[in-house]
Amino acid sequence: MNTNIVLFDFDGTIVDSAPIIMQAVVDTLDELGLPPQSNEQLRAWVGPPLFHSFRDFAKVDPAHIDDAIATYRRYYRQTMYDAPFFPGVLESIQELHKLGFPLAIATSKTETMAKPIATHAGLDPYFKYVVGSTNDSAHQSKAAVIADALSLLEADGHNREGAIMIGDRIHDVEGAHANNLDVIGVLWGGTDQREFETATAAVATPAELVETIIERAKK
Repeated sequence: MNTNIVLFDFDGTIVDSAPIIMQAVVDTLDELGLPPQSNEQLRAWVGPPLFHSFRDFAKVDPAHIDDAIATYRRYYRQTMYDAPFFPGVLESIQELHKLGFPLAIATSKTETMAKPIATHAGLDPYFKYVVGSTNDSAHQSKAAVIADALSLLEADGHNREGAIMIGDRIHDVEGAHANNLDVIGVLWGGTDQREFETATAAVATPAELVETIIERAKK
């Protein structure tokens, strides 16, 4: 069996951070005097890079987006360690690690936030790297984050051929395709399955995810 590189998105894939992110957006929009949004609109903020979200969903002038992001992060930090694992996800990560798959997190969240959150959640033993955007480039694309994660694992001697991206949003699919990777969409975060129309596969449970990864590794 080939133990291919497996990259995981974080928010909406590993942890159920939607309520925390949505509340931070509510508080940010209120402080900035921007129109409030419905729950359906707020859920769209979970996953994409913040720069894109403030530009596309709140119509913030690009010149002011960095300030808006700073306000959001001030609220987000207050509860950022409170997001629970989706049921069964941690066990699936542990199983993949035990089987020898090299794992890394590739998230649009900044590394300065993602790394301590992953450590607090007890994920350090399973993931070789936690890769995110940098503080001075909050609009960094998901494709660039994935490319950075692949480069780190390749430098460790792992072959990127057959690598897989696991995520819950269209940005994960597009970022994987930009790096010529297969991508598996996960449905347990509530994403509309239509976002995965061009994904390699879509799975409903963590157990199904492990089965799909193992089956691909046998080919």
